[in-house]
Amino acid sequence: MMKNLTYLYTLLLLLASSLATGQVTISRQVIGATGGYSEGSTITISSTVGEAVVQTHFSTNLILTQGFQQTEDSIVTYEVINESCNGGNNGSIFISDVKGCAAPYTISVMALNTTTVLDEKALGAGTYTVDITGANGCTYTATIAVGLDSEDDCTLKFYSGFSPNGDGLNETWVIDNIELHPENKVQIFNRWGEVVWSGENYNNDDVVWKGLNKSDNEMAAATYFYVAEVSGQTYKGWVEITR
Repeated sequence: MMKNLTYLYTLLLLLASSLATGQVTISRQVIGATGGYSEGSTITISSTVGEAVVQTHFSTNLILTQGFQQTEDSIVTYEVINESCNGGNNGSIFISDVKGCAAPYTISVMALNTTTVLDEKALGAGTYTVDITGANGCTYTATIAVGLDSEDDCTLKFYSGFSPNGDGLNETWVIDNIELHPENKVQIFNRWGEVVWSGENYNNDDVVWKGLNKSDNEMAAATYFYVAEVSGQTYKGWVEITR
């Protein structure tokens, strides 16, 4: 017991002296086998047995934790939504809790080794630096990775035809990956330039062209023309109905 107390006292003296010179990083180490508690003028250290994650001290230049499997990430609780496919840029990072910081949080997300702030709800796969500011003025920086759910390319693809003839195959006009861009508007024109069908938030499901006109009547087998406004870009082309 005396040996443990002497070791703990020595550690406290080292920490207290180093606080006066700047930020200190201490690698994982065992303070005591059976736990303990001690207070100093600038820090508090406690140790327990079998406790998963417990923060013992937090200040602007010192973070001490104890227990098992302690990592920097235990300071920040967050949720990541991976990018769904290559080029989708629909990954997201959400910060739900930061120990020692009061919500709500303001965050700035940047790719590693860059200073350009990105939209935390429109991220590609990669590793990011996340600067977090709490409502009480505290700050913290975390490194968070966004994964990739599919290696498939997720650029838009407009098919040149479909066959709404009731055989259950190719019944609707599918636009690949349009659901990744919910802010969209699709218009279908006949050869005379008249709008025969239009839809907003086209998603290949409940908003999809089935070869019907604006009155839900079947349209003749023919070539039609489309104009799609998707995420600020305009796409034009033709599509043929065969029956």
